[in-house]
Amino acid sequence: MTTTHSSTRNPGAPLSTGKNAVPFVVGDDTGHGSTSVALPTTSVLSYWRDYFQPESRAPLANHSTGLIAARLHRLLSTLGPVAYYDNAERPRDLQADLFIGHFWSFAKMCEVNRFQRSVAVYTLSDPLAARAQLQEAATRRGVPMPDWDLPPPDFDHEATMERADLVLLCGNSHTLATFPSRWQDKVRLFNYALEQDLWATPSSHADRRSDFVYVATHCGLRKGFLDVIATWRLIAPGTARLHVVGHLDKPYDAMLAAANTEGVIVHGWIDSASIRYQRLLRSCRFAYIPTWVEGQMGTLLEAIFAGCIPITTAASGVDDELLAHCIVVDPMRPHQHRKAIEEALSWSPESCQRRSDALQTGARRRHSWSRFDYEVGTTLVDLLGLGGKSPGEGSVNVRDS
Repeated sequence: MTTTHSSTRNPGAPLSTGKNAVPFVVGDDTGHGSTSVALPTTSVLSYWRDYFQPESRAPLANHSTGLIAARLHRLLSTLGPVAYYDNAERPRDLQADLFIGHFWSFAKMCEVNRFQRSVAVYTLSDPLAARAQLQEAATRRGVPMPDWDLPPPDFDHEATMERADLVLLCGNSHTLATFPSRWQDKVRLFNYALEQDLWATPSSHADRRSDFVYVATHCGLRKGFLDVIATWRLIAPGTARLHVVGHLDKPYDAMLAAANTEGVIVHGWIDSASIRYQRLLRSCRFAYIPTWVEGQMGTLLEAIFAGCIPITTAASGVDDELLAHCIVVDPMRPHQHRKAIEEALSWSPESCQRRSDALQTGARRRHSWSRFDYEVGTTLVDLLGLGGKSPGEGSVNVRDS
């Protein structure tokens, strides 16, 4: 792909940009100001074709995986040619200036190809810690281990972190803290955003019911659904209602039924791009999503953009600024969760509106694609040793901006 062959991994070393190098323009996160630098012209991106395809819209394009992949590809395309591969593909003997890969397949791609610089994208908290936490809970509670929702057995976390020049981690300070301290210097946090057309309009709290919504693609162990059952088991139907949106598979459907949770309404999975989904979220004043293990939870972001006030965990991965306006609870403490629900129900409509406004404003500022472009773009510029940091910024750590 390129004439550069060095496998040196010194982030400060200069890179050959080739005769066809093009300017890479990085604006600030408000859309004003820019700096133009000559960057490498060849990149490789490895992600998931079910979620993103450069040539056409993928079946799952509106999921977080697809949105992140599309934006990375768009950003890399401003550098020059981008070769795109599915996570399961194993091309050999590629040579490129820059490689960005989803963490599941990152190390294997690096083993058989030659990249000047390489960036792993993690969309989950530390996978070893996540697996250990979920395995212990699954064994103790007698529920299936969600292996399908975690990296495959041949995934090598140590090799991935060792090989990566830089790690882009989707999440917040809690997400970062799950990684051993020896790796944290090479980790950069980032936020992703939602499909802009679907959630562009701010939502009022007028005429909302004091209902709660729990929404996840799959209502299961990783998403804290055991806490939902344990918490709502002792909430009287007349006190509060919970709308559950998502695939409710065995054994969680039977466990929910056995708990006699009359105040829980199960809707099943609803396409997040549908009017029905958006109307349901915008009809609820609160969200209750006590997730256990995440990178950054997309359905919680949708609830925030819809105007809901969340009761959630720090593990949700949403930006720390947003968490300051949520009620943050600890996983596996249903008594604490019920207290939080009681507190939320005691708020006046005016207080709820103020909190919802603060959440929506913060979400549109912290979880925007312009901010993603700015922060990831300046991070890559810094990694490639080409200068050109964004105007007025001395660091590319996203928590500094």
